Amino acid sequence: MQHVRAAGGVCIADEVQTGFGRTGTKFWGFENQGVIPDIVTMAKGIGNGLPLAAVVTTEEVAQTMSRRLHFNTFGGNPVCSAGGRAVLKAIEEDGLQANSLKVGLSDELESLNSCSRLPIWEC
Repeated sequence: MQHVRAAGGVCIADEVQTGFGRTGTKFWGFENQGVIPDIVTMAKGIGNGLPLAAVVTTEEVAQTMSRRLHFNTFGGNPVCSAGGRAVLKAIEEDGLQANSLKVGLSDELESLNSCSRLPIWEC
């Protein structure tokens, strides 16, 4: 990542599929890779079917984005925001991350992480 950032690039983690504890071991998929992204995008899991998405970023990136037009296809409203809050509460109270670890793809993801050859289907 240091080479990307040195060249002016940013690290973007798309947590639409892997976020919210779905990998079992960590709440965010990028945590399994040992990186700290500059931008994290999330949708689907945050609303459990409600049209809700979020972007989390560093202050530096946010300041740059504030000078440009930015929009999201999932507009916010009080109902969807309340739904998102309820989803986060359920993940914690119902132990859904632990359940993902028990029944999910955590072992499969770990085996892919240790693979150093391409194409990946030969790992």
